[in-house]
Amino acid sequence: MTSPIYILFFSVIIIGAIADLFHKEIKRFNKYIIPFSISFVLALIFTHILPELYSSPTRSIGVFLLVGFVLQVTIELLSKGIEHGHIHAPSDHKGWTLLLPLMIGLSLHSFIEGMPLISIDDTLHHEVMHHDHSGHDHSAHNHHSNTPSTGYIYFIMIIAHKLPVAAILMIFFIKHIEKRWKRYALLSFFAITAPLGAWAGRILNEINLNDQISNILLAISTGMLLHIATLLVFEKHHQAKEKWSNIILIICGLTLGISLYY
Repeated sequence: MTSPIYILFFSVIIIGAIADLFHKEIKRFNKYIIPFSISFVLALIFTHILPELYSSPTRSIGVFLLVGFVLQVTIELLSKGIEHGHIHAPSDHKGWTLLLPLMIGLSLHSFIEGMPLISIDDTLHHEVMHHDHSGHDHSAHNHHSNTPSTGYIYFIMIIAHKLPVAAILMIFFIKHIEKRWKRYALLSFFAITAPLGAWAGRILNEINLNDQISNILLAISTGMLLHIATLLVFEKHHQAKEKWSNIILIICGLTLGISLYY
């Protein structure tokens, strides 16, 4: 999983740079990119991640999903909802009064989101092999062997979610930060948070505080993404002026996500 970690870091920087160069165009198309990408993530959650979590031996998976859901609600008090593709902040919040809590909230979200990245493949592979040697449910194992691994699916989810956020973050920096080097310094800090989270998750897994730590971390992160996805889909559907275009984009995103599983 080392190569995807590098991909995750550098893709954020590249998308940020593209947003810096073409911020007017990206700002105009953002309303189409966000509902499509987040619907794609939502489809992967329901078709792959949730079935994998609930088929694992981890008890109380639903509790950890709810922990992630509530945690994201709390984080958004700092991040001002930038994970949704826009920022809800009081008009009197400017400069570092706005930037500091936003970066803390967004970085915390990204760090937790990255924690399952390295460890989930090894853990789920171990569970499948153990289940297979026990002689049960070979047909289910054969079916899942023909589908992408959970680690791969989760990585695709994170990329689809994080890259639009990186573009929006750079557009936000352009508006509030004059010096370009400061924009890229903050963007680089954001880019490194998910890889740092991935290594932290791996350390926790190796310490083996809990045999199912990978599933717990994945459940918490999935709960966070569920909050973002469901809120954004419904928010876009009910409030956007171009309702039909958003509905079509949501359907396209869901269809693409489903196609990766079947």
